Amino acid sequence: MRADMQQLKLADCYGHAGLSPDAANIPLRIEPFKTIAANLTRPQIMDAVRAYFGLPMRHDTGWLSGPISEADEAFSMVTNKNEIAILAMALIAHQIREEHDQFTALVFLVANAFGHRKAGVYPQFVEIIKAAASDLTTSTRRELDMKQIRVKALSKELGGSEVDLVPQNDFPAINRVLKKVNIDSHEMVKHLAQQMNTALSPMGSEVVRLREETDMLWWLVGGESRLVDESYADMKPGRAAFLIGAELAELSRTHLGPKAGTFLMNKALREGRTDKPSKIKIEAIPTLFTLEELSYVAPDSTITDVRDLCSVGNAISRASEVGSQTAWKKMYGDDGSLSETAAFSPCELANQSFREFLLLNALSS
Repeated sequence: MRADMQQLKLADCYGHAGLSPDAANIPLRIEPFKTIAANLTRPQIMDAVRAYFGLPMRHDTGWLSGPISEADEAFSMVTNKNEIAILAMALIAHQIREEHDQFTALVFLVANAFGHRKAGVYPQFVEIIKAAASDLTTSTRRELDMKQIRVKALSKELGGSEVDLVPQNDFPAINRVLKKVNIDSHEMVKHLAQQMNTALSPMGSEVVRLREETDMLWWLVGGESRLVDESYADMKPGRAAFLIGAELAELSRTHLGPKAGTFLMNKALREGRTDKPSKIKIEAIPTLFTLEELSYVAPDSTITDVRDLCSVGNAISRASEVGSQTAWKKMYGDDGSLSETAAFSPCELANQSFREFLLLNALSS
């Protein structure tokens, strides 16, 4: 993990927000923060990201306010909104730095939506998370560490000669030796099984990774959407971008996807195109699909809890629900999603679609 992430401890987060240790009551925050950070759940991680970007939390906030209020009775979730954003930043940094948690980085990138959501405090934190996310995609795909299988040594009690082990006509001794052989053989089989499992587990992960890479390469070579049975090159850029991101996410085995994900999506987008593409507004995305197609490409019910974060997928979801390419905006706006006029380049849209579907896949697994 890079130095800028390693240095983002609790006191540093307060400092970056312009608060001195004395003004921030940091001594009263340290132990509660440790308690909170040690027990974070996925819903709480998503709420921490919401708090950082100034969005309303969707779940009970007692997990955050409770431990702090016990140490500082003056603490308030209402009057300390700026500090809530600072604590959220510190929790996000801790989760990525200490737990190497791809899920936290993914939620953050989805919420940021290529800068359409602004940071509540310390805007440079966004770039730090982007760099950390890139590091995490690399760390999960390092070269396979092969484990050597070590055979358990024979028991010392069975290491002598036949005469030493079993004196002539000493039947009780024969019985004792047979029992020891039986016990030793069971222990050796158990040990060998454990060693083989240790050696084969990484190989299983490697096979999955190779299968993922193979599937992605065939997907790129094919250049066709399985959802609508149409070549990406024949689609309008916005339509292609949404589908490319969604379908690549289905082939990914990690929360952040492969290191080459952006390259693969850009390659698929460029095929057969020479004109410089214009930006696509969220409100235009549902119009790129027929009503029948909307039902094929819309996210499943998992999106219900993250409609505010997954704005691109939510536009498609709401349009599919109401059965209209245009009459979905009221419901969409009530969900707390981005403005429907927010615009993405085709590359950004593909990446945003990719990340949103990765998040939905993570939540449904």
